[in-house]
Amino acid sequence: MKRAAYTCLCLLLLVSCTQREHTGRDTIALVKSIAADSSSPDRAMLSGFSKPDPAGNIYIAGTSRQCHLIGQAMLESDTFDNVRARVFSDGLKDFSGETIALVDDSTYAPYSAFVAANGEDSMRELSVRMVLSFLRDKCNISIYDIEGNASKLPAKLIVLADPWMERCGKFDVDTLFTLTSCKVPVISPQDLLIDAALAGEKKKFNVGLMCDSLYFGSGIYEAVFKDRAARHKIVGTKFFEAPSANSGERLLESFLDRYIESGRTEPLDVLLVDDWSADLGQMRSALENIRDFKKEESMRYGKYITPDFSIVSSSELTLSECYMLLRQLRLFTHKIAQPQLEQFQIKPQPGGEKMQFLLIPGKDV
Repeated sequence: MKRAAYTCLCLLLLVSCTQREHTGRDTIALVKSIAADSSSPDRAMLSGFSKPDPAGNIYIAGTSRQCHLIGQAMLESDTFDNVRARVFSDGLKDFSGETIALVDDSTYAPYSAFVAANGEDSMRELSVRMVLSFLRDKCNISIYDIEGNASKLPAKLIVLADPWMERCGKFDVDTLFTLTSCKVPVISPQDLLIDAALAGEKKKFNVGLMCDSLYFGSGIYEAVFKDRAARHKIVGTKFFEAPSANSGERLLESFLDRYIESGRTEPLDVLLVDDWSADLGQMRSALENIRDFKKEESMRYGKYITPDFSIVSSSELTLSECYMLLRQLRLFTHKIAQPQLEQFQIKPQPGGEKMQFLLIPGKDV
């Protein structure tokens, strides 16, 4: 028993030092306590996911809007040939047979206000506690069911839909999973999006980002961008953020108008789009017009984009990443059925502490 505790402590110290070296961050107390306690039910549960169960569900967590946009995109996705995984629509939904669980957090969201009131460490702890609840096979029937007497399928893949979860939580979830040998993939759309600009062979140094107006001006994207740039040891990057235009307006042109109005003159290398409602087809058609010297748009906007300027979206990256991970890890259910949505809501636990909540199933969407 002493030897097991000693081994766990050594592992915890090793990973903690490694994480500090690479990120300058240390994980939160909750993660350390779970990983160091050999008798912890949460540690035993996490260790049981060394091989996720294909019968599990895909969990998406965040604000109601983000969850439903991502869930609907998964329902409709038909990007791949499901036999060979080629990028080719085969008429069969990419996530056929899967159940996508939307975890709608109307208790703690919007997270910008929660962080402002409680601090980033509280958001980090909340994110870890949410993920733990997704892995359990029990949830709460109602706000009166404190113990949790309803059965549910645990997660086999988790999408942290909100940028605040990437900033305040994903690092700790990843650390906890490493320490406990939990192999359930955890996806952050913002991770994928910013790495698309910074992690490849050809780095992008002048980056534009289009986001949902809910997050514009909160500082969350710039903070995430600076973190990732530091992690990749990239200096001299420039970042410009603007919200998506209103429905019916020209998205790319409106973004570039804002860029021009800001007084910036250097051409953009890439536009990162973190708005799942954005019409990417319309934006790429607009880009073709800007590159066409026969069109008026080329004269107004052409000098503000580089010759190899591209539009990269978190929606396309996330759907592709989820599909390929399920395939590579052999986690598809292989049921012959349309993908389905189910819904959970996070509600405060009556009489509980601030970070204690109930996971209550809603009606099937």
